Amino acid sequence: MSVQEAFATPRAAVRDVAGGTGVMTDQIISAMQKTRPWVLFLAILGFIGTAFTVLAAVPMMMGGAMMGNMEGVDADIAPFGSGMMIGMGVLYLVIGVIYFMASLYLLRYASAIKRLTSSLSVADLETALSQQASFWKLIGILALVSIVLMVVALVAGIGGAMIVGNSGI
Repeated sequence: MSVQEAFATPRAAVRDVAGGTGVMTDQIISAMQKTRPWVLFLAILGFIGTAFTVLAAVPMMMGGAMMGNMEGVDADIAPFGSGMMIGMGVLYLVIGVIYFMASLYLLRYASAIKRLTSSLSVADLETALSQQASFWKLIGILALVSIVLMVVALVAGIGGAMIVGNSGI
């Protein structure tokens, strides 16, 4: 090895694609190809989960609406039971929308990976990573909302227990 080679800039085994606008390695393509089937699988499972959630929500809301009109049901209890059923149906619909959005982001990510592996374009890599970022942003927001709701439920539960405990019931 000569002295000049010892101080030369290191070289990497990369392919320059898209007219010299970026660098795409075989490892990037391989990793994305390995990721795509799992992303697609989870997207499909999410859409199936969405369908089951909506299929559970609709009869629940219809049953709640019919419960208030039933004969022989105590008039004092019926509104609470029907309201609870309708509320649970609406909650299931909200969960279904969330499942659908997350699954849609994953499906878009899988499609972007497919375009990337055929075109080897840096622009397609950026699109794929943007779709992935959208998915994780949604999941992060949902995690924060869940934490806040758990804290509120915990405080409400402790407060309710203290009120019941102090009232002597």
